[in-house]
Amino acid sequence: MTFAKRFRLYLIGFVPGCIILYFIIGQKSCTGPNALKMQELQFQKCVFTQKAQCQLKQLHIPDSLLIKSLKIFEVDYSKSSVHKKPFGVYYLKPKNLKVLFDLVIEDRDSLSIVTTIICNHKQQQLLHCNSITN
Repeated sequence: MTFAKRFRLYLIGFVPGCIILYFIIGQKSCTGPNALKMQELQFQKCVFTQKAQCQLKQLHIPDSLLIKSLKIFEVDYSKSSVHKKPFGVYYLKPKNLKVLFDLVIEDRDSLSIVTTIICNHKQQQLLHCNSITN
């Protein structure tokens, strides 16, 4: 059997195999741990502490808008305390620079509790809310 004939037989099996693999595997997507945690936080019921509610009022942001805008945040694992007992605390930062605040969310079994909103804008500070305890 010559090399050309062997190569042709190889291609007869290889090309249809690649096409079949593309249809089986090619349409599935892989999500990382950041995307999975953000999906979990978005689909849980969201509750705000008194301090977070005060900070929202100072920023003039309705809480319903903040819940909908969780899609534009990502988890910063370097600042998060994932294994904190009894519940993990996640530090969320915006994906784009247009959003001027970060969030600190406590992840309970079926609740996402927004504990703190950290303003990144130098001119606007949330000082009067710092005295409120959660």
